[in-house]
Amino acid sequence: MSKVRTLALAFAGLLCGGALHAQQNSVAVPSAKPAERAPVDERAMKAAYLYNFALFTQWPKLTAQMFQFCVLGMSAVETELRRLEGRSVQNGLPLVVRNVTLGDNLSSCQLMYVDQDQRRLFGNVSAQLLGYPVLTVTDADGLIDAGAMIEVRRQGSRLTFDVNLPAAKRVKLDFSARLLKLASVVVGMPQD
Repeated sequence: MSKVRTLALAFAGLLCGGALHAQQNSVAVPSAKPAERAPVDERAMKAAYLYNFALFTQWPKLTAQMFQFCVLGMSAVETELRRLEGRSVQNGLPLVVRNVTLGDNLSSCQLMYVDQDQRRLFGNVSAQLLGYPVLTVTDADGLIDAGAMIEVRRQGSRLTFDVNLPAAKRVKLDFSARLLKLASVVVGMPQD
């Protein structure tokens, strides 16, 4: 089984109960027969993506007792993320989901999710996280250009994602080659 397929299968097995496969740098949910294809909840897929982004990202040093996924404001994805609480993420640390506001200490998060409804606050979030190794993920169109490290987006009936390497490298976060291979766009990828 190819490495790309292995990563894609990991995306599926978490929440969807089926197998995912990479197809043109995106992820889809197949079934035995096309007519039997079950609809997949987009929120569950986004939660699975977030979990896998954490698995395939390397942090410089994790000293916390838990791995915190922070969700800014109210987000429908938070409910799906809570289903993953307690799972092992990095170095055996259990996943904990926190709902946060701008007044909270955001630097204690390892992953910060800012959805479309909170996009206007992304600049404030970025300012608070400046210099901290916090993976910023969004589904808000265009925020990768504003410094988000990963942007999940819908492309037709599929979810895809883009990666901003310079933003991640500034805070010493490294993405696995397998994750980068699945990305639709990798901003700042050195050309061979």
